[in-house]
Amino acid sequence: MKRFNLTFLLSMLLSIIANKALAYDAYVNGIYYDLYETHATVTYQSLDSNENAYSGSIVIPESVTYNGKRYVVTSIRGYAFYLCSGLTSVKIPNTITSIGARAFYYCI
Repeated sequence: MKRFNLTFLLSMLLSIIANKALAYDAYVNGIYYDLYETHATVTYQSLDSNENAYSGSIVIPESVTYNGKRYVVTSIRGYAFYLCSGLTSVKIPNTITSIGARAFYYCI
């Protein structure tokens, strides 16, 4: 029984670590998203390695299609563009209703 519990706990720990490493649900046309039932949130690649995630001019679309399903892009997550020093501009559509704290933190 102890061996089973240890194996179970290790597998749970590894799944948590794997989920932390992958900070997004989808990557579409150069933008990382978290996906929900009907909407999407622009997010970061990884807080550990986001520096080169976005660069140049970014155009956030009003909606995104992933695996055949359409999602309206409604928000930008906090820290989404964290450390993106190569970012020159971001065009934000009218569908965005919220921008998280420090979404453009350390962008020059």
